Amino acid sequence: MNVFIRIIALGCIFSMAFAPKVQAQVTVTGMISDSNRLVLPYATVSNLNSGKRSLSDQGGYYKISASRNDRLVVTFVGYKPDTVIVTQSSGTQTINIVMESAGKFLKGVEITSQYTPYQIDSMERRNQYGYILDNPNKPLAGGSTPEGAGIVFSPITRFSKREKQKRQFKENYEKMEREKFIDSRFTPILVSRVTGLKGDSLQLFMRDNYPDYNTMRTINNNDLLYWITDKYKAWMKK
Repeated sequence: MNVFIRIIALGCIFSMAFAPKVQAQVTVTGMISDSNRLVLPYATVSNLNSGKRSLSDQGGYYKISASRNDRLVVTFVGYKPDTVIVTQSSGTQTINIVMESAGKFLKGVEITSQYTPYQIDSMERRNQYGYILDNPNKPLAGGSTPEGAGIVFSPITRFSKREKQKRQFKENYEKMEREKFIDSRFTPILVSRVTGLKGDSLQLFMRDNYPDYNTMRTINNNDLLYWITDKYKAWMKK
């Protein structure tokens, strides 16, 4: 009996010694955007080592499992592929990715002094993204692509993914342009001059009283000063 037990024990030791080691997994997450802080939805994140793929959500956030030293490749229509290396061996690693445009531009816009700085920047952005924005929407087909290993994309699935990318990109672009217009008028310098606020108090006031796009489009400069003053008086009473 003792011999039999020893044989079993030795077998267990050998099996443990020669069994393939399971590499620890790390959850890689982050946001995918470009240099204009425009988030990129439905971007594809591929783990070249495991074959897993994942898509970013409408806010540009992605999540994928990986091991240390795995290579992740991020692709999005109209942008150059980007590659990152996983450096952690366990837990969660945050890797935010800023993608570079593929460099397709429309005809340049002549800039003169008649435009405001915001208008100049807006025209340059429109020029940069025009090849996507001017591409008409097409009917969607198929469903969303799940995360998994060894996924094979059919032509219908691939087409739908790219079309979703383009549609959500257009929505995000419009939202970004509205926010940049608001920020071009509702500036810290102007608000501080009207209210006298500085530092954290200034940031808190601007956050609590961030105006909507329609207000900033319809109100003139003088009325904007009165608008800020009224908001400041109401804010101080809270």
